[in-house]
Amino acid sequence: MSSAPPSRLRVVAHDPRRPWRVGLLIAVTWGATLGALYYFVRAGLAPQLGAVSIELEHSREALEAARSQIAKLEVQVAQHQRGEQVAERAAQELQTSLGARQDEIAALRNDLGFYQRLMEGGSQQTGVAVHSFEAQRTEDARAWQFALTLSQNLKRNRLASGKIEVTVGGTQGGASVRLALDKLGSDLTSLPFSFKYFQQINGLLMLPEGFTPASVKVRVLPDGGGAVEREFVWKEATAKGA
Repeated sequence: MSSAPPSRLRVVAHDPRRPWRVGLLIAVTWGATLGALYYFVRAGLAPQLGAVSIELEHSREALEAARSQIAKLEVQVAQHQRGEQVAERAAQELQTSLGARQDEIAALRNDLGFYQRLMEGGSQQTGVAVHSFEAQRTEDARAWQFALTLSQNLKRNRLASGKIEVTVGGTQGGASVRLALDKLGSDLTSLPFSFKYFQQINGLLMLPEGFTPASVKVRVLPDGGGAVEREFVWKEATAKGA
């Protein structure tokens, strides 16, 4: 009868820190690997990143230059717009001034014609004559400021005096009427005149409500007889004033 061989037992000392050290070694090795990988990648991309940084800087400079140019152009556009506005206002003022000068020239020509006829003497009719009648609207739509000009032939060379009757014809309430001065806002029924060569008489006509004027009749009654009468169409007499 044979006996069993004796069993071999191995006694190993237990180290409780060994798993921790193994894990630490693995972590350090992994970190070193990642660091080396990052270094090599960084080293490989460094030239490209530098180029990108330079391009970004150039783009920023170009953007700032574009913004500065836009600001300058906006200032220039605003200046041009102001210049155009000033030129437009100047043109309008010039047009208005030219219109006023043309009106003055027309008035002066009219006065020149009047004085020329006045100086012609014997070629014109003798005695008092009604030269013109003009009316201009005031702030009140019914009130009209009028100017009546009388003249007489210089050959007479004497003082002319007398009175003037002014009536305005038109329609009111569908009927034709003719209103004298005392019905047109005046306290007088006639206007006095006295002159040697010519005279301009000014006054105010207050038209009644609902009255539509059509004509103005001027009747001059010089002292000593020889009445003179002239009628003016209202639209023509008020054309300039309107």
